[in-house]
Amino acid sequence: MSFSPERLQAALESAFAGIAKPTAGSCVAFSGGLDSTVLLAGLAGLAGRSDGGLPRPLRAIHVDHGLHGDAAQWAERSASVARSFGIDCEIVRVDARPGVGESPEAAARAARYGVLAERLRPGEVLLTAHHADDQLETVLLQWLRGGGLRSLAGMQPLAAFACGWHARPLLGFTRGELRDWARATGLEWLEDPSNLDTRLDRNYLRLEVLPALRSRWPAAARTVGRVAAQAAEALELDTEAAAADLAAAREEGTLSLPAMRVLAPSRQRRLLRAWLRAAGLPIPAAATLEALRHDVLTAAADRVPRVRWPGVVVHRYRERLYASAVATDPRPWSPGGWQPGQTFDLGWLGRLELRPAQGEGLSRARLTGPLDVAPRPSGGSFRPAGSGHHRPLRKWLQERGVLPWMRSHLPVVAFDGEVVAIGDLGYGGRLAAAPGEDSWRIAWHGRPPLTEAEAIAPRG
Repeated sequence: MSFSPERLQAALESAFAGIAKPTAGSCVAFSGGLDSTVLLAGLAGLAGRSDGGLPRPLRAIHVDHGLHGDAAQWAERSASVARSFGIDCEIVRVDARPGVGESPEAAARAARYGVLAERLRPGEVLLTAHHADDQLETVLLQWLRGGGLRSLAGMQPLAAFACGWHARPLLGFTRGELRDWARATGLEWLEDPSNLDTRLDRNYLRLEVLPALRSRWPAAARTVGRVAAQAAEALELDTEAAAADLAAAREEGTLSLPAMRVLAPSRQRRLLRAWLRAAGLPIPAAATLEALRHDVLTAAADRVPRVRWPGVVVHRYRERLYASAVATDPRPWSPGGWQPGQTFDLGWLGRLELRPAQGEGLSRARLTGPLDVAPRPSGGSFRPAGSGHHRPLRKWLQERGVLPWMRSHLPVVAFDGEVVAIGDLGYGGRLAAAPGEDSWRIAWHGRPPLTEAEAIAPRG
């Protein structure tokens, strides 16, 4: 299919089909190369048409990565070309140097999309010049790197991006078709010499591998485009099914194991990925995900299995899964003295404060010296308010459903060697205030969910 502004218009209309077309305008990522020059020229031809299918106004951004000695000159030339089409072009310079262990391609891409996301206006559409050959390269690269269904789906014609949208209206055209139209209309464009560097994966694929592939299968780019569209449709259906499973199994941030057990193993894995993704947590490698699925389903009922991967820890407790974001193992906080008028720092757990109250709390009249605060000991006992007997702390915490992995971090408050409070969960001992008595009540600021009930309670 040869390129033309009319076919570009049809591609735009197809991309926006089924959604309310944005009205906040369009922004072209303009490098000055062949592909983006064709896109900008085609869009400029549509900009004056009332039926052009293009959200207006139209502007352009040129990202100067600063990786070539002529980068500043290329930026000025790109801005000049955009002005010749009657389009304003902003030049934005970024530091795209790769970090330790980072590929130059990934660093440049991250820098480029970072600044485009910052510059995009609410509801605006970012237009990039990715075409059918780019799609072929992307799918093959992701497949070679071990990607799954998402990698086969490749790049989509329209996706949410930053505070607006990202459209790729050239995915139906090959690089050759864009070049033919550019030459026929007398366009000129920049050639980046880094595109010939075969040390970069995409360039190696483009220059060394794809020519041989196309000589055998000339329609490879279009074929992969159809496969990507089919994979995207399958992925959409898969996502909808995962959402239905998640709705049946999730209660706030936790995941019900009984609801998970009735699913086939493949759906269990999909459910775990959907649950973690909904929590904004990174998805582990396939082997770790399978270990998680196996361990939480097969561990004995009295066990509390834990599975970790970078940035995440998942626990099982009482037929539920709990996931938390963690950078490292939480460091224990330091014990110390505490009295009214002071706050007590619990590090990652927040801080404690004593507030005046009546009734439940610590008797103001009987609190005649400083309190001692320390992490819960491995043993110990507690005489809750209203009870004449001491209870093992372990039993008391179990009865209240305190999550096992939080118990050792709890602040235990003592007076003259006797436990008188467990965080803000309960009071007791000789300082337990009588009904209506002036008291000090513990306020725990920055407190994480400590009990099963708190973890699954609706958040308001």
